[in-house]
Amino acid sequence: MKKEVIFKVCFIFCLTTVSILYANPVNITFAYQNTNNYPYQTQNSNTTNWDKPGTLVEMLKIVEKNMNIKISFIRVPWKRALFDLRDGTVDGLFEASYKEKRLKYGLYPTKNNKIDETRRTNYNSYFVYKLKDSELSWDGTSFKNNNQGICAEREYSIVDDLRNKGVIVHEFNTTTKCMELLSNGRVDGVAALELAGDSILNQNKNMFKNIIKVEPALKTKVYYLMFSHQFIQKYPKFSEEIWDMVEKVRESQEMKIINRKYFQ
Repeated sequence: MKKEVIFKVCFIFCLTTVSILYANPVNITFAYQNTNNYPYQTQNSNTTNWDKPGTLVEMLKIVEKNMNIKISFIRVPWKRALFDLRDGTVDGLFEASYKEKRLKYGLYPTKNNKIDETRRTNYNSYFVYKLKDSELSWDGTSFKNNNQGICAEREYSIVDDLRNKGVIVHEFNTTTKCMELLSNGRVDGVAALELAGDSILNQNKNMFKNIIKVEPALKTKVYYLMFSHQFIQKYPKFSEEIWDMVEKVRESQEMKIINRKYFQ
């Protein structure tokens, strides 16, 4: 009889322990790049201006409120953010476009074993920037008069896209640095996310007054919140719920109001 009681107690204890271990987490850590990607993440720093931190940060703050969790945001170089996601040092990473080789770092939202674009965070387009008197051209398929190569931020997905076209790509830690190299005639062009590139030019009108944007877009991509393999394994259902909430918040009236303030 005593053995039966002990067994029942142990069984209940084990179930309770498992339940506690795999209950939805209260605190989650998300990483994002420490360079300006206006309006999604603002400023070039390791800190965040919470009055105007960026539309994606504000979106996730609403997710935090709606799901009754606490999200800690950390800003690090993009390459390090990927490694931190791989190692499980952070639980999530945004904003990440889909690349198959990134699956070793973490996972994207899927449906029927395919990437679920409906649960994206945003769309964004890459454009080429060049000097006004440059003969560099882009027709939507190929470049002409590209001798010194194109500069892009390190580990951005556009780097592989350009190299697959046979383009020489120089990688640096910030888009601003790439613009400086272009301004000094050391590269023929810069591949940058459009709104971030435009913001850098607007904020440095004197320094970059000879730089212009080239039409058409290099590529328009879909961006997502990624979760680490460790987080997905531990909280599979909760991860799906967060991705579902991202979609709801993104389309909400509250988010439309927030988006407008970044373009006033």
